[in-house]
Amino acid sequence: MQHQSHTRAKRAMPFLLLSMCALSAPVASASDAAAVDSYKSWPMLYGRETVPSDDFTMTMGVEMQPTFTLIESNDSARDKSEFSFQRLRWYMKGSIMKDVDYLVVTEWARNGVTSGGDGSARVFRASATFRDVLDMTNIQVGSMIVPFGHSFYVPAGIAPWVNYTRMNSQLYSCGSIGCAEDGGETVTNIFKTGIMAFNQIGLGSDSSLTYTAGVYNSTGVGMTDDGDQKDFNGSLEYHLGSIWAHYGVRLGSVKVLGNELDRERHAFVLRYNDFMKDKWWVWGEYMTGTDETTGADVKADGYELSLGYKLTPKWEVVARYSEFDPNTSLSNNSFQEASLGLTQLLDRGMRLQYQMDRIRNDSNTFEDDIFTIRLTVPFSKKLL
Repeated sequence: MQHQSHTRAKRAMPFLLLSMCALSAPVASASDAAAVDSYKSWPMLYGRETVPSDDFTMTMGVEMQPTFTLIESNDSARDKSEFSFQRLRWYMKGSIMKDVDYLVVTEWARNGVTSGGDGSARVFRASATFRDVLDMTNIQVGSMIVPFGHSFYVPAGIAPWVNYTRMNSQLYSCGSIGCAEDGGETVTNIFKTGIMAFNQIGLGSDSSLTYTAGVYNSTGVGMTDDGDQKDFNGSLEYHLGSIWAHYGVRLGSVKVLGNELDRERHAFVLRYNDFMKDKWWVWGEYMTGTDETTGADVKADGYELSLGYKLTPKWEVVARYSEFDPNTSLSNNSFQEASLGLTQLLDRGMRLQYQMDRIRNDSNTFEDDIFTIRLTVPFSKKLL
């Protein structure tokens, strides 16, 4: 498989060159505040404390998302009427010293990034971030959330939807096309163990370029790697005023019966207006994926387009449409998803969300109607 490593390195070279150019830009200092974008990108918010401290600091918090799901399907095996937790997370974060931050997260709920067992923490993530290394970049080490697209990457507690599209589940969340929805440790593109460099470079008072570049185990949330090759994930995000343009890439592998088979993913995102602040917004994503197999490679692609509108400061409606083709070499096998969501903002960061999803495929063999209600309850306390 040595030729695969060489091929992967060649494919990653253009992105690495762009990242090196970004790395040559110094981290903005307080004196450069006029050139710093007021928008803070998600890698910066996930990886660094907002305010560094010379003293040891600690904040603990919990995010709960009790959920009710009703599924009516043409296949009775997929029917469901269930109360559950989509998220049940405890976290601890803070600064060890001015230039070193830490984050510890445990996930207790059954969802797309956890294993199927009950009664114990299903995911454990811990990382340390070294800030402003050589005044050029930030280095995060440990188990971390890895950017690819945007809709699965933004925090679940503020996302404008409850359920994610099949395209995102298959091409972002899953390590291989066609993996099960509750894949446990087969999830290899959201939470990974490794090392990542990242930074947001201010280009003006309302403009910036954010990059990430990292090398990780190919087993996702697993703390060990079952293969010799490592995954490369990178992203570039350009922000200008009301526009966000983003590109994400994964060049990785999965070990199957002793063979390390390549996995390649690309994501393109274009957003207009800030979904958290603005009256209305538009959000589009397109993803492609290629899985090497012992036979012919499997190629998949898909897109999703969403629109949000705030009816009042407390109520927002969201519409979304998505298509996903799990194998572009075959015909009549694409999935279509239409979703309608409603969010009610409550006090202290709580929110109540309703979502209806209608999922069909070209051959009319898959017909699911899903209704979901989810309450998000976040709370935290600074202890030190």
